[in-house]
Amino acid sequence: MSIERSLPIPGWMNEPELYWLEAQARTHSCIVEVGCWMGRSTRTLVDNTPGIVYAVDTWRGSEEHRGDFVGKDPDWVYDAFKANMADRDNVHVMRMTSLEAAEKWSGATFDMVFIDAAHDYDSIRADILAWKPLVHGLLCGHDHGHPPITRAVAELLPGAGSTVGIWHVELP
Repeated sequence: MSIERSLPIPGWMNEPELYWLEAQARTHSCIVEVGCWMGRSTRTLVDNTPGIVYAVDTWRGSEEHRGDFVGKDPDWVYDAFKANMADRDNVHVMRMTSLEAAEKWSGATFDMVFIDAAHDYDSIRADILAWKPLVHGLLCGHDHGHPPITRAVAELLPGAGSTVGIWHVELP
């Protein structure tokens, strides 16, 4: 597989970022994606992993997306996500907040967690703190270079790197 099924799906991840996710998915089999929107990055993950992707989102948008929901059915993003994943059986939808999902899976372990939910400092900080104990492998996220995200990653994950706008760190 590759990213060709992802590209038509609306979203903010560009091709180099999707290719990076593709390469990571090929070597990870128990993946959580936090923040899925319509599924552009989710599609890349599910098409390329030999395992399962747990898609965690409320599908209600974070604060920066509130305007996108004006005058629309409240489930329009969720419906688009489901349609974009309809032919895949290796994606498990968890319609809840990031922190609810992390609490639900307390004690579980995942070999990859990709965070791309709310972009404010407090939210990204809370997401990293909630998911870090559940990762034995790759903890990563989108939008490195966005000041609140870069700050939270630097404070909580010293030594984390970044590649094509994605921050990442290997955890034991």
